[in-house]
Amino acid sequence: SLLLAAGKADGVEKGQAVLSGEGLVGRIVEAGRRSSRILLVTDINSRVPVVVEDTLQHAVMAGINAIQPQLIHLPQDTEISAGARLITSGHGGVFPPGLPVGKVVVDENGTRLVSLFSDITRMMYVRVVKKGEKQDLNPGALLSEESF
Repeated sequence: SLLLAAGKADGVEKGQAVLSGEGLVGRIVEAGRRSSRILLVTDINSRVPVVVEDTLQHAVMAGINAIQPQLIHLPQDTEISAGARLITSGHGGVFPPGLPVGKVVVDENGTRLVSLFSDITRMMYVRVVKKGEKQDLNPGALLSEESF
């Protein structure tokens, strides 16, 4: 998780999506008055409904506490090629549809992983997306690399 230097006083609420300039980073899981905690998409507790942009095949991106999350809940006969772009599907209502996530990569065991567009190790600024709106909150909020 990461700490965000913005909280309820800035309009941040639990459940909002968090993006870097490149793509999805995670979601707000706790919001205090002046700071918030972001659950990263790489965390083992993270699940994100995604869709393959060109085939519209649905899947779930699951964090595995590694730099690349895994694609799960795919039908047996699904053929998703390496390099296919993934975006949020909007299912479940947590993440709005169409947010950029990453590209599919296949490891040596045939496991489908996700190479994220955002580099979580080098982030300085993020955007918090208000639910039901197209505006972003405090796009210049600084992150702290400390975790709770």
